[in-house]
Amino acid sequence: MLGPARTALNRLVINSTVCYVLAFLITTVLHEVGHALVGAWLGSHPVLHHNYVAHLDRDALPVMHQVWIALAGPLVSLLQGSLLLPVVMRRKGGGLLHLVLLWSMLLGFGNFFGYLMTGPIFSAGDIGKVLLLLDVPKLVQVGIALIGAAALCIIAYRVSRPFLQFAPEQSMLEAAASRLSFNKRIIILPWLIGSAVVTLLYLPVVAIVSIIYPFSSGMVFIYPWKNAKRVTDAQAHGTDTLTGMVWPLYVALVVAMLVFRLVLAPGIPF
Repeated sequence: MLGPARTALNRLVINSTVCYVLAFLITTVLHEVGHALVGAWLGSHPVLHHNYVAHLDRDALPVMHQVWIALAGPLVSLLQGSLLLPVVMRRKGGGLLHLVLLWSMLLGFGNFFGYLMTGPIFSAGDIGKVLLLLDVPKLVQVGIALIGAAALCIIAYRVSRPFLQFAPEQSMLEAAASRLSFNKRIIILPWLIGSAVVTLLYLPVVAIVSIIYPFSSGMVFIYPWKNAKRVTDAQAHGTDTLTGMVWPLYVALVVAMLVFRLVLAPGIPF
């Protein structure tokens, strides 16, 4: 019995990793498309790449145009998280599609509030550029960063239960140790493995933040993992697909990776 159970848990790690990478790629592309669309509208002549947008004429634009171009990506990510939030919080567990939506919600919010949090440190980041362009006082920058950090912590705290409810069996949630183990397999290991995959897909490096971001953006996931031991009322609503071989999901990831590398990496002019 131990063998099949171990196999099922290993497949849970694999499937959640696939969901994580798929959600990460979708979030990245939507974020960059936001920059590209606003850049095209304001006349920066953008070229959309897999994880960045090259604006050929941005420096010649008025400051506020540059500000809106920089803000567009984070705002799209905020919209993504906000639209998925009621769907995710209303849904109790489910299958792999719902796990993709949960990861997408988290990554959307993580993009926006993460940029707020790191704005004073990374001037090359989207919010960092905005702070620099608007010459925002350092004290205000620190306040914005604190708001971003607080928002991320609140969101991370709230998703402990939604992740636990993907458990296919109630026995996985009965003890604090088993809840920690489950969330480790559905959150932490997929984040670590998935971040390595995303980092490889991000190559070649345009900015050092491209290498740092996949891992650093997931540090907040430690919170819902550790918080799982305090959640004593979670109910198991996960489906069998979470621990099965789901070929359509794997094909979707392969297609997304090929588009990411072969179509977007070379660049698409807008």
